[in-house]
Amino acid sequence: MDTGARNRTLRLAAFALAAVVVVGGVGFGVNYVWQISRGPTQASEVDCDLAQELIDRANGMPSDAAAAKALEADIRQARYSRFENDGISTEVGRYVTWKLVKATGDGTVPTREQYDEMVGNAQAHCRGERDLALPGYLF
Repeated sequence: MDTGARNRTLRLAAFALAAVVVVGGVGFGVNYVWQISRGPTQASEVDCDLAQELIDRANGMPSDAAAAKALEADIRQARYSRFENDGISTEVGRYVTWKLVKATGDGTVPTREQYDEMVGNAQAHCRGERDLALPGYLF
């Protein structure tokens, strides 16, 4: 291969590498903006504190069906009346419902994937405000 052909090949390879880097950077930026605009909404510090309080209450779910349903109803009332962010309220509601199912045996417990998705969503709603303490998958 002559020197001219080698130089053209090197220039073409450098151009291709630069194009891949630029396209990758644009793709990363578009994905980042998409996630921010379409991802979980940011909850306030007050909502995140309330979420942790309700999660902690649900962790003490009694095994007696009537008492468990009463606790779930009390937490539901607090969710509907006190949360400003519907997203974190929904994730807390999912968690409380699953704790009720586990306590009473009445219903379907989540799969590991469903649980991990709920935890990820809840954490995303409170990113920057606090780290929600949710137990590992115990169902």
